[in-house]
Amino acid sequence: MSQSDAYTLPGQRRSSLASTDRRSRKPWQKRVPLTSWKMRQSDDRLSRHTTRASGRTTSTHRHDKWWQIRWFRGMVHDIRRRAPYYVSDWTDAWDYRVVPATIYMYFANILPALAFSLDMFAKTDSSFGVNEVLLASVLASVVFSVFSAQPLVIVGVTGPITVFNYTVYDIIAPHGINYFSFMCWIGLWSLVMHWFLAITNACNWLKYVTRFSCDIFGFYVAFIYLQKGIQVLTRQWEAGDTSAYLSIMIALLVLMVAYIGGVVGNSTLFHRYVRKFIEDYATPLTVIFFTGFVHIGKMQGVELLKLPTSKAFYPTTDRGWFIHFWDIKVGEVFLAIPFAILLTILFYFDHN
Repeated sequence: MSQSDAYTLPGQRRSSLASTDRRSRKPWQKRVPLTSWKMRQSDDRLSRHTTRASGRTTSTHRHDKWWQIRWFRGMVHDIRRRAPYYVSDWTDAWDYRVVPATIYMYFANILPALAFSLDMFAKTDSSFGVNEVLLASVLASVVFSVFSAQPLVIVGVTGPITVFNYTVYDIIAPHGINYFSFMCWIGLWSLVMHWFLAITNACNWLKYVTRFSCDIFGFYVAFIYLQKGIQVLTRQWEAGDTSAYLSIMIALLVLMVAYIGGVVGNSTLFHRYVRKFIEDYATPLTVIFFTGFVHIGKMQGVELLKLPTSKAFYPTTDRGWFIHFWDIKVGEVFLAIPFAILLTILFYFDHN
């Protein structure tokens, strides 16, 4: 009997530590029992001796070899594990914090999409534009978040995909192959390969990939973002030196103001609500302000290169949204398989 229980009267309600912990736990912590939550909070489970002992214990009971395939096991386990929490994943976080997160992610997705769409527009003979990139990003994010039971997954265009798209165009365009039909078959073959990876639970094979390979791939993705941003600025010299210098100045100001907003949010300046507002809306407000900043005063007379746009909800070129993927030779259909393998490997590393 604890000391607090020794002085409790028979008719008096006991204030146990369990009830206190239960009231102090967060909404997402209520999914697990109290005992398991206390075990997670203990530091003993993270000690070097404990982890080594548990590693030796689990390794002795592991019988699956890397070449053994358990068909559909990963998919079944994912459904069993996530199905009880599918609704709560959407409802638990439904509060005011959704608003700044949504606004921030809108700008965080649309800015790279605009930069990469300009690059693909110039290197694919106007085949890809803003409308195609934005529609593909929206469809992928909605389908992925609804059917993958992961509502917080961020899906958007990345640098490696951009390089892949116009590299394929550079290879097949001189041979007179229909670009969109060929890309459609690359996507279909890659779809079959992704199904095979999911059915065989091939994501577990990443445990044999070292951290070095993952860091190199992450550095490659980050460097492409930086390189494409600089490339967009260098194109402003086509409109003149004044246009280029103004673009560089605006780019540096956007970077510094947005960065300072994040620093202020983590500092002790101002009131807590003011700091949180600056941290949440610094990036969107910075982009909106400097978008109109170039139209003030003498900067109105500076000619800046603008992103080519077309009619809303229509493709960039004069064609329909539906691709006639059957208007292609049989040999070209199978020629898309090597490109689909490269695309599958790219997504395999990018998503895992």
